[in-house]
Amino acid sequence: MELREHILELAKKVKGRVILPESYDVRVLEAAQNLTKDGIAQVTLPTNDIEKLKKSAADAKIDLSGIEIIKIDLSLLDKTNAENFVEARSKKGLSREDALKLLESPLYFSMMYLKSNKADACVCGCIEDTADVLRAAIHVIGTAAGIKLISSYFLMIPPKNHEVAKEPVLFADCSVNPSPDSLGLKDIGISTIESFRKLFPNRQAKAAFLSFSTRGSAKHKCVDKVIEAVKAVKDYFKGNENVIVDGELQFDASVIPNIGKRKAPDSKVAGNANIFIFPDLNSGNIGYKISERYGGFQALGPVVQGLAQPVSDLSRGCSADDIYLISAILLLK
Repeated sequence: MELREHILELAKKVKGRVILPESYDVRVLEAAQNLTKDGIAQVTLPTNDIEKLKKSAADAKIDLSGIEIIKIDLSLLDKTNAENFVEARSKKGLSREDALKLLESPLYFSMMYLKSNKADACVCGCIEDTADVLRAAIHVIGTAAGIKLISSYFLMIPPKNHEVAKEPVLFADCSVNPSPDSLGLKDIGISTIESFRKLFPNRQAKAAFLSFSTRGSAKHKCVDKVIEAVKAVKDYFKGNENVIVDGELQFDASVIPNIGKRKAPDSKVAGNANIFIFPDLNSGNIGYKISERYGGFQALGPVVQGLAQPVSDLSRGCSADDIYLISAILLLK
């Protein structure tokens, strides 16, 4: 089964609901139509003007049948969660009136709708910029249990007949954290492994924490933080046979079996990694773009991870199909 069909079949089984706050955008409307028509997810479109939304859809020849369209109304939200948000923002210097006004914006309303357990994922970012999306997510949703750092991953899909990569892999973090410390790398590693397990429940997770050093071949404080992160992630997944973690490893030792055997002979990850944790944003961002542009990989993402509930940060240049597929990914349990 192709990866796309694999993801869509998993999402169908969840029977989840996605809320799309940027509901006037034609790409969002097209994605909503196709998610509903294909039975991938139920869709909610929030708006302050239902007639305007319907006109936008009609102009674009989008069929809204089966899609839930709701007028933004704070009474639809969980009162306790909404009040907690207002109090938290008030402590940060925002007036109660301004905090409530913020909740009436499509972005914050949708996040709180998710927080109120009326949806299973919030997919946004095709209009809103990354800073606004992540700020809203942190303020409303918060981080997952045991995780302090939000991060992201790219699903890297190799071209057919690639000499090294035969199956999709995950790269992290390539878009959020410029220079994570060892605890930050630990959170990135844990979140990415959990993301991998949702995407590929039948594959063993083999996470390589990357560096310019393999198993002590070089000494530097930036290598030390990788070693510390690996120890913490190993402790977290201790006893779980479906998760293998190793590092520090150079990239070639992570993906080429004979090099991995030579440089780290006792490693179960070396030469076979399918999750790659980069030590900083420089290397992660450069790495995924080299793979995409020189290596012919399709880079799907970034997909936000580490939040208590699923939220996307789409590229503002994304297509309707990107929104469609990211929605399916975020629904995976």
